[in-house]
Amino acid sequence: MIKFLDILKESNDNIFIPRRTKEEKDKKLLFRTYRKIRDYIKNGSQGDLVLRDSPIEFLPKNLTQVNGDLILDECVNLKSLPDNLTVNSDLVLMGCKNLKSLPNGLKVKGNLDLRDTNITELPPDLEFGESIYLQRTPIKKLPNNLKVNGELDLSHCKNLQSLPNGLETMNLYLRGTNIEKLPSDLKVKWGIVLYNTPLSNLSKDEIRKMIPNFKGEIYQ
Repeated sequence: MIKFLDILKESNDNIFIPRRTKEEKDKKLLFRTYRKIRDYIKNGSQGDLVLRDSPIEFLPKNLTQVNGDLILDECVNLKSLPDNLTVNSDLVLMGCKNLKSLPNGLKVKGNLDLRDTNITELPPDLEFGESIYLQRTPIKKLPNNLKVNGELDLSHCKNLQSLPNGLETMNLYLRGTNIEKLPSDLKVKWGIVLYNTPLSNLSKDEIRKMIPNFKGEIYQ
C-alpha cells in the first residue's frame, strides 16, 4: 500500500499548509482580549480579569472597576491604564516594559506588582492596601509619608538615591540599590535587607544610630 507521505515526498509539487504570520496571530489575540474585557464589564466586572501575555497597548476607559485581581504580567506592549481605576484585589504589571507611569486616581486594595516595568515614580494620589513590588525598575523617588501595610521591595532599583521622609512598612528590601543613608524617622516593623548596598559596609550599630526607633532585624 502506498502511503500518503510517500506520495508527498515523490511529488514535484510544493504542497504545504499555510501558517498564520505573527502579526495575524497577534491581531486575533488582540480581538479576543478586547472581547474578553467587553464581556467582563458587561457581566458586572465580577471576579478576576486575567489578560496575561496579551499584545494589548491600553485598557478601555470604561474599565474603571475590577472586583478581583487584574493580571497583566508580560503584556510588553501595554503603555497605559485608565484613570480612576479601582482594583479590589491585586494588580500585577510585572514585565510590562512599555509602562512608564501609573494613572491618576489608581486604587489597589491588594498588592501592587510593578517588577520589571519602566515606572520612574508613584503618583501622589495612589492608594493601595498591601505590598508594593518595584524590583528592577528605574524608579527615582518615592512620595513622602508613604505607608505600606505589607512589604516594600526596592531591590536592584539603581536610580533610587534616597528614601522619603515618613516612610512606614512591615519589611523593607534594599538589596542591590545605591542607598547610602536611612531617614531617621523610618518605621519598619520587622526587617531591613541591605545586601550589596553601601549600607552593607557599615556595622549594625552604625545603622541603628540612623534609625533609633527601629527594633527589628537588619540583614546585610
